[in-house]
Amino acid sequence: MIVGCGYLGDRVARCWRDAGDTVYATTRGHRSEVLSRSGLRPLTLDVTHLPATTALPRVDTVVFAVGRDRQAGVTMRDIHVTGLRAVLDALPDDTGRVIYVSSSGVYGQNAGEWVDEESTCEPVSAGGRACLSGERLLSTHPRGDEAVVLRLAGLYGPGRAPYAAHIRSTTPIAGSRGAFLNLVHVDDAAAAVVAAAACGGGRTYAVSDGHPPTRGEYVEWLSARLGMPAPPFEGGTGLGKRVRTSRAVGKLVERLTYPSFRDGLDTVGS
Repeated sequence: MIVGCGYLGDRVARCWRDAGDTVYATTRGHRSEVLSRSGLRPLTLDVTHLPATTALPRVDTVVFAVGRDRQAGVTMRDIHVTGLRAVLDALPDDTGRVIYVSSSGVYGQNAGEWVDEESTCEPVSAGGRACLSGERLLSTHPRGDEAVVLRLAGLYGPGRAPYAAHIRSTTPIAGSRGAFLNLVHVDDAAAAVVAAAACGGGRTYAVSDGHPPTRGEYVEWLSARLGMPAPPFEGGTGLGKRVRTSRAVGKLVERLTYPSFRDGLDTVGS
């Protein structure tokens, strides 16, 4: 079951569907027909307003990959704490593994440090704090013993190239051009989710391509590919962090298909 069948979840769902599995995919209602036509079993629900009496189907694997909600008044904490708790409590007792898609935003380091699964987590963003709270909730929940947490770097891939919209509109980019940008191609992230369903439980993995450029380096490269001038950066201090992925690559997946953004952005999306 994919709770949050969006940019990442849709790829995971299609992978399991193509392998012959029955895959449930949640939606708030507007994508039910599309999901059904794709060979998935849609479940209409909103994790932030899940009735206590809700009974979810028994499945071998549950992926919680709910992205940022654009609805007014819905916070990241509503999704990653309230929503996650509601889903965990609604699962049947014999449900298999839970895979929680967290974020590299749980790391608050800002001096260019390399971080991994053992690094201190002191997030500064609301999203990072919400994801860390979700991780802690899962760790204390009865379903947490065999769960897997994936701390994903920023996703990119078809139709999604960070800062492409800024470049095309020549809009200044807020922040420091010298800060590192941690990325992972959506197909590699999906492969990590699929692998997490079969690996040992009770583990946390930081998932990135392991080769973070500075934001300035990335934007200049992408601007050249788009044939546009690079927009300026405004404000921002610090160098951010660099996400090491030595546990995920080798122990979770054998190798990455796209070890650098240069490999993964052959076709630049919007």
